[in-house]
Amino acid sequence: MGILDFFRTPEFPIGDFLMPWGMIISTMGFLTAWIVLLELERRAWTRHIWHVPLFFVALAVLFGCLLGGLFAP
Repeated sequence: MGILDFFRTPEFPIGDFLMPWGMIISTMGFLTAWIVLLELERRAWTRHIWHVPLFFVALAVLFGCLLGGLFAP
């Protein structure tokens, strides 16, 4: 069972708790957006963005959708 097969299940067992698939994908999208925004801030490219928190939310939704489409069960 590879890593892609692990992500293609609708629920992840964590001990006795079953974690929903969407929660894991949303968390991965949030963390990916955070890393991208940290890199943009390190290079000072966020000074060209009007509303950085709104841009962060848009990135989190974008990466969540992309990861959800890639790992859809």
